[in-house]
Amino acid sequence: MNIPNIISDNWTIISVALLFLLFAKWFLIILISPFYAVYEHRFRLSRQGRKYLVLNLLAAPFYMLEQYLTYGGIERLIIFSISEIPSNHIRKCLYILFGVTIGKNVVFHFRTEIRNPYRLEIGDGCIIGDNAILDARSGLVLGKNVNLSSNVSIYSLQHDYRDPMFGCKEWGGVKIEDRVWLGCNVIVLPGVTIGEGAVCCAGSIVTKDVEPYSVVAGIPAKKINERPKSITYEFKGKACRFY
Repeated sequence: MNIPNIISDNWTIISVALLFLLFAKWFLIILISPFYAVYEHRFRLSRQGRKYLVLNLLAAPFYMLEQYLTYGGIERLIIFSISEIPSNHIRKCLYILFGVTIGKNVVFHFRTEIRNPYRLEIGDGCIIGDNAILDARSGLVLGKNVNLSSNVSIYSLQHDYRDPMFGCKEWGGVKIEDRVWLGCNVIVLPGVTIGEGAVCCAGSIVTKDVEPYSVVAGIPAKKINERPKSITYEFKGKACRFY
């Protein structure tokens, strides 16, 4: 019995097993992502009144896995994993692949959570801060040069407490117009439109429409000031360095 060879073989097996466990998530994501992309684009086409049997067949594996085996876990795993890839360019390409409409010079910081990518539209020069929740289930549109600070949560769909079955209600989506700034930890609730150039101060909960160029703060957010209407800045798509 050659003990050194046995030890060497065992270490090889252990090393391969550890590498597999380390990269198993990414193997799964690479395998499933094309089906997920077809699944999301199928929804976009169906909203335009177009249906393709081939797309339905290609999306079937992901649909069955998502609906009957993981109960929504695979889609969230894919989106969350992508949000931690250390390249803004790769993240944007993958978001576009999954149905997000993204303009030029858009920056995504880490750990963005997107719900219903095919109903999310992001204009030129937008900056999405760390840990953002972009809920586009009822539609979410961000105009140009919108700045979302860290931990901003935007919801377009929520439960109706008056519904006997506690179901979700369509509120008409959320629209955030050009050059809006949402401070850290701002929460935007369904059905809200935030007008051009408005500022929502840190920690605000926005429950109703915000007038253009107004500054709002509080819970619920109320107007406390106004912003100059002469703002003309445009973001060029470079992420700032955090020291």
